[in-house]
Amino acid sequence: MTVSLDKTDGNRGYPWKEAITTGLKSGLSTTFRLVRIIIPFYFLIEWLKLTPVLGWLGHVLAPVMKIWGLPGEAGFVLVTGNLVNLYAAIAVMIPLHLSIPQITLIGLMLGISHNLIVETAVLKEARMPAIRLAFLRLASSGIVGWLVSRFLMGG
Repeated sequence: MTVSLDKTDGNRGYPWKEAITTGLKSGLSTTFRLVRIIIPFYFLIEWLKLTPVLGWLGHVLAPVMKIWGLPGEAGFVLVTGNLVNLYAAIAVMIPLHLSIPQITLIGLMLGISHNLIVETAVLKEARMPAIRLAFLRLASSGIVGWLVSRFLMGG
């Protein structure tokens, strides 16, 4: 079966025009939704960089983050990704100017344990052991992160 873009589809007109219109609307909608998430988190971290708060909290988180060879400020990225979503974590990560291995490690860890609040609620609705699975995801993320950090950061 061959598809021609020159022919109309009965009464509907040109199907490719409808596909392009639908795709553009969907793409723009997704873009605006992501921008509403990313921009506020980005500016929040930029603002916190101007205050002593980010440095202080980074100092507090540094001993824990050292397990993975990450700076204390990277704790904000992990917390944001685990509690909000990956896009918010990216927005928090950008102004921190992390290295490529650090970004890779955080991406791997959040790939395992992202968006815990929403996904735990979904699992609970599906009558799964949601809390147990959330802890399993966090533990797996931490263990895999530690193992991979030995190779990425030479620790």
